[in-house]
Amino acid sequence: MNFGHGALRVVLWLAALLWSAGSMAAPLAVDYRCDAFVMPQVLEAEAGWTQAPDGKVPVGSQSQPCWIRIAQLPPGESLGTSDWLSFADLNVQRVDIRLFDAKGRPLGQALRLGQSSGALVTGLRAIFTPSPQAVFPLYAQFAPPVGVLAYPGLAHELLVESVQAETSLRDEQGVDLLNQSGAIFLFTTALVALFFCVALRDWNYGIYALYATLQSITIFTKSGLPFVLDAQSTLWLNAWIFNYLVGVLSVLLSVRFGRFRVHSPRTAKVAYGVATVFLLLIPLHYLLPALAGVLIYLVVPLHFLVLLTGNWRGWRAGERGCGILLLGMTPIAAYWLTYLLYSVVLREPMPSALALGSPFDFVRTLLLPIAFCYGIADRTLSLQRETARMARFDPLTGLLNREGARQYGQLRIDEGQRPVALMLNVERFHAINETLGPELGDRILQETGRRLQLVCSEHVTARVGRMHADQFCLVFPGELNLPAVREEIEYEFNRPAEIEGQAVDIALSVGVALPSGDTPSMAQLLRNAEIALDAGRAQHRNWLHYQQAMESSRRADLDLLSELKRGVEAGELRLYLQPKVRLQDGTVSSAEALVRWEHPVRGMIPPGNFVPFAEKTGRITLITRWVMEEAMRLATRYRVEGRPLQISVNLSIFDLGEAGFAARAAALARDVGVEPADIRFEITESGAMEDPAYALEVMNALRNSGFSLSIDDFGTGYSSLAYLQKMPVAELKIDRAFVRNVRPKTDGAALLESTIAMGHSLGLVVVAEGAEDAEEWDLLTAIGCDYAQGWFAAAPMPVAEFERWRETRLPFLR
Repeated sequence: MNFGHGALRVVLWLAALLWSAGSMAAPLAVDYRCDAFVMPQVLEAEAGWTQAPDGKVPVGSQSQPCWIRIAQLPPGESLGTSDWLSFADLNVQRVDIRLFDAKGRPLGQALRLGQSSGALVTGLRAIFTPSPQAVFPLYAQFAPPVGVLAYPGLAHELLVESVQAETSLRDEQGVDLLNQSGAIFLFTTALVALFFCVALRDWNYGIYALYATLQSITIFTKSGLPFVLDAQSTLWLNAWIFNYLVGVLSVLLSVRFGRFRVHSPRTAKVAYGVATVFLLLIPLHYLLPALAGVLIYLVVPLHFLVLLTGNWRGWRAGERGCGILLLGMTPIAAYWLTYLLYSVVLREPMPSALALGSPFDFVRTLLLPIAFCYGIADRTLSLQRETARMARFDPLTGLLNREGARQYGQLRIDEGQRPVALMLNVERFHAINETLGPELGDRILQETGRRLQLVCSEHVTARVGRMHADQFCLVFPGELNLPAVREEIEYEFNRPAEIEGQAVDIALSVGVALPSGDTPSMAQLLRNAEIALDAGRAQHRNWLHYQQAMESSRRADLDLLSELKRGVEAGELRLYLQPKVRLQDGTVSSAEALVRWEHPVRGMIPPGNFVPFAEKTGRITLITRWVMEEAMRLATRYRVEGRPLQISVNLSIFDLGEAGFAARAAALARDVGVEPADIRFEITESGAMEDPAYALEVMNALRNSGFSLSIDDFGTGYSSLAYLQKMPVAELKIDRAFVRNVRPKTDGAALLESTIAMGHSLGLVVVAEGAEDAEEWDLLTAIGCDYAQGWFAAAPMPVAEFERWRETRLPFLR
């Protein structure tokens, strides 16, 4: 309804403007002649004049000046005055009209280039104000522009009229002001588009900026600005060239902004062909103007047919940019097709209501910029909406991100609800990503999000979020049956995911945070769930609830971590050794190096209180360097004393990832003088599988330097036999979880025996960790394990105590 009323007002305004433009002027009956006569000859000549009772003098095809004789002007509205003399439908590129009276006295000169005298030059009209002393008839000399084609859409006739003085001046200035305002608006949109071009690095806006700039210059020429030069100019600029360039830019704008290549690739090729023809018309305009004048009649209809068709198809296909261009180009196409209709079919000038400088011309020129400005505004709003969405949603899975989950949960808290947060981590994701590639890794993350959404399908107000990388969260706003939710999660993830024919098991670790009085914000609740998740992973538990003690432990760990570097530099670390006993004869030729921290205030700190946290933060490398150097010095002393001992040093994932680690280890061995074979680096299976390719590269470098290698905690890292065969290791250490409480003739014993047999089949020495009692020790001996390590034989000991144990307790036999 509002749009209809607005359109009606525009139509009525245009009609009133056209009526006032037509009513202010009246054609004069004149005589004219076009020849080489000069002023005295014209005054004396009585023959050779052609009558023009309608005031229309054909000047478009004349190469010589035309003389126009005006017998009389109608009297003005005021006593003793007369109407003004007007020459309308001028060619805007050049104007040179001189006015004389019957005695040959000059009354004025109208110039577009230069200073007029006794005359006013507006967009398409030159107005003279004859002196009351002028003797009639009056003679006007019209000098045509040299070497210039008429501007398209203009009449090739000069219309001689009488106009009412005040009305004419006011209306002409109003039209000029309208055109100049439109030109300024166009140029402003060009600047805005140029800003978008630079800011967004989108050349579509740059193309529009050029288009709008050329159009603004064209409008300025309509209002009398002496900008466009004729063909004699060294710049070779005129209105036709501007229109050729506008045609090229309109093609580029439609094809690129309207994305023709997406929805209409053939139309895009044809459009580029039309743009090429427009470019070829520029030199042809100067070399063969007649041929260019014929070709333009063929190219213009094809040009608009292609662009309107392509934009229509794009709009129907959902391209908003095509709809904008379609709205803006339709009136432009209507103008040019009307021009061709009058020029080719009817062979007469366009009506002044439609011609250049008319309100219709003004509206059709500005409609595309207005539509494009709407497109810029729409694009800006879309970017804002997308930015707002990106701030709350994960682009890969479409789930809430951390901030989105926080906002959702906080809103529920503000409403008085008590949400529950579950933080979930995809186990072994890094290894999966490295093995299958990032694309399949992304598919697994998407599948994880989809399955978690299925878990939430029974809980209408629950939300799934992806925090980062392989970590997700579930937010349940109200009361929750946690055991049931756990069952739902286990049910959804108890089957492998089929990703492009590859079956992948998705296992999750979960940290749970329940609301309490000291969790006033959703951010704190999510943090608590994350603390529980980290604690559960450290304890190898896949489901753990948050406890306040975890927070205290984390803060204590953080305090210790901040002191760790100082402790290393101050010599507060102590080296401990735990023997590896050969089960066949009870001898000890190797031991594992462990570390303790003798804090000056807290006393002896066990490794469980600082090593796991150091591993998470990367500070573990400080400990590794210290242990490695101490172990090398000790192994060197033992060999010199004639009682060699191979000492195992644990390497973390951070040690493996440290650039140049293998080279530094080899350099340290040379400096200390240790036999590299006396040092065995233990690499956890899970650490090796974080980045199998890189881990294999580091392991090969260490092996080539003479060091021995061992796979630690075997059975917890999901390595494949294929990778195990590639690793240059000599020892396989079975994780204590496979040894603890295992008794003969049980499934655990069978699994343990098969693992030992597999290690032997690969040519590896097998060590069982965590043998805590005699039954476990006897079982390992019975099923053929090579070495055992555990508290049943000896706990980790300081070096001096280890040496006494070695001297007094060997051989260690049952």
